[in-house]
Amino acid sequence: MEMTIHGGKRYRAFISYSHRDKKVAAWVQSALERYHIPANLVGRETAVGTVPPRLHPLFRDRDELPASGDLGSELMAALSQSMFLILICSPAAAKSHWVNQEVLNFKRMHGEGRVLALICDGEPGDPERECFPKALQYLIGTDGALSDKLAEPIAADMRKHADGKRLAKFKLIAGLTGLRLDDLIQREAARRARRLTLIAAGATIGMIGALALAFYANTKRIEAIAQRKTAERTVEFVKSLFEVSDPSEARGASITAREVLDKGAVSIETSLDNEPDVKAALMTTLAQVYLGLGSYKRGEAIMKRAMQVPAADPGVKARRLMAMGSSAYRQGDYRVAADHYRRALPLAAADELSAAELRPAILAAVGDAMARAGDTSAGPDGMLEALRTDMADAGADSLAVARDLEALGVFEQTRDNLAAARGYYERALAIRIARQGLSHPLVSEDLNELGSIAYLQQDSVAAEGYWRRTLESDLLVLGQDHPDVAITLNNLARVMLEQRKFESALPLLKRAVDITVRNRSADNDYLALLYANLGIAQRGVGDRATAKTSFQSALRVAEITDHRNLGPILTELADLACTSGNAKNGLALLDRAEPSTRKNYPDDPWRLAWLQNTRGACLVANGDIPAGRALLGTNQVIIASRWDPPSLYGWMAARRLAVAGI
Repeated sequence: MEMTIHGGKRYRAFISYSHRDKKVAAWVQSALERYHIPANLVGRETAVGTVPPRLHPLFRDRDELPASGDLGSELMAALSQSMFLILICSPAAAKSHWVNQEVLNFKRMHGEGRVLALICDGEPGDPERECFPKALQYLIGTDGALSDKLAEPIAADMRKHADGKRLAKFKLIAGLTGLRLDDLIQREAARRARRLTLIAAGATIGMIGALALAFYANTKRIEAIAQRKTAERTVEFVKSLFEVSDPSEARGASITAREVLDKGAVSIETSLDNEPDVKAALMTTLAQVYLGLGSYKRGEAIMKRAMQVPAADPGVKARRLMAMGSSAYRQGDYRVAADHYRRALPLAAADELSAAELRPAILAAVGDAMARAGDTSAGPDGMLEALRTDMADAGADSLAVARDLEALGVFEQTRDNLAAARGYYERALAIRIARQGLSHPLVSEDLNELGSIAYLQQDSVAAEGYWRRTLESDLLVLGQDHPDVAITLNNLARVMLEQRKFESALPLLKRAVDITVRNRSADNDYLALLYANLGIAQRGVGDRATAKTSFQSALRVAEITDHRNLGPILTELADLACTSGNAKNGLALLDRAEPSTRKNYPDDPWRLAWLQNTRGACLVANGDIPAGRALLGTNQVIIASRWDPPSLYGWMAARRLAVAGI
């Protein structure tokens, strides 16, 4: 029996591509069909229908097209039975007669709005390297032929210097489901990656300590199974990593931890062939440290070579798989991570000395990874077992218990059970601060999670408190100028703005913009948020001219990056225009803002209500008082349900009512 999806269509999408790009097309099909929609989003009604649990089937032809001048009947049938068309854009695709025909016929059947473009090579608008077929560049006329009106397509871009594969995939998923991009990636965005690229003398001591503890643990384990000679070889090797035979090598100062790691990696590659268990264990530990420093490629390369070492010890094999899972987890491949963790479980059980330590760690890791992937169907049993085991064996204040509590926090967040998630994170945080101090990266991550949860609970005071502590920890761990510090500064400033603490928020936002501009490109999408918040702060302290410049900077970035915040930015500019005596311009800006706001905020009714509230204030300022009063009154209930009277938006709404005489 043929499968049907929304609207009676057989296929979720038809993948159109030049056969020179068949590897990209195969990746797209595999990546999308294997993707599981987060459980809390399945069943949601969007502009394109009910969100399904999976995005399959997709149609991708695997044979060369016929030599005739027409598309085959099979392809035409597939086009008619597809909800969307995914177009792989490249110079080869732009020159392909068949790709152009597929796009043209799909548009004739389904209209303009269901074509999703993905750039893999070339450059739109470049005569030499154009990647958009003509049928994508121009609108279809009433006669079914291409018109002379430009379509201005917006495309995901999988190239490394642009979106990259991961973000491009999520953009396609958003298009195929009608979900917001933020909804798909918000679970991953909450826990920011901590990238430490260079650790100088003082931090080197801490890193050496971490390495020594890891190797010491391995040594003690080996001793326990009567391999004393191998244990001694491990210690000998670790000591050799920190020896500087040539005084000039230290350049008058302590060597960095990264230099130590690089030296160790080279040494492992050329030695220890007769001691495969030690070699595999050391390579695994070094790879994990590289990953912790943000050197993902280097860490993955070492980890892949470690997997090839013929180790016999099942405990070592289990740890290797756990490290592979950790690598996948850090890069957002949560289901792959969970698969590695599950494969480690029977190996850990086969090694009596490893089982007690590794089983709870693996159970917690599996639950965490699956929750991050949006799948809570297995329930919390594995994580609760890990928690009970670790509390009994390691104690209620152990770091293992903190890890289990964090996994349960992720699980409850995914289920939108924010109160329970907050409780788990608070318990984990207390343990980590007591055992690791404020300067540990995981302390910062827990604080940031708690800030995000409190903000979602509309507890701005608590969110501000958590993010203040996150900032304190970030500065200790990352230093003054790390890009992640800018993120925390913006989070903190945003809750201050919502409490109308403009003077306190302003220097934080200026600093966040400065850090971001110096460390990222001038068109980085995060600047759309930073400039917009900076404009709100500047307007709040009465500097309206500078606020306008900041909002315009935010608008420029939002338009370049197709940022979700485009509508709210235009609304802020409209408010500034209307309160500066230019209501006509303000109303025009609101007309531009409305389609974007409706599209990007279907689940945040206050956003559209605020736009219409701003329109009502503009109409009053423009002399159309009855129409303005009607809009202000209509949207007041929605705004009041989200914002308390003392908050920024609650206070502004009350002022607008007063000006209108309501």
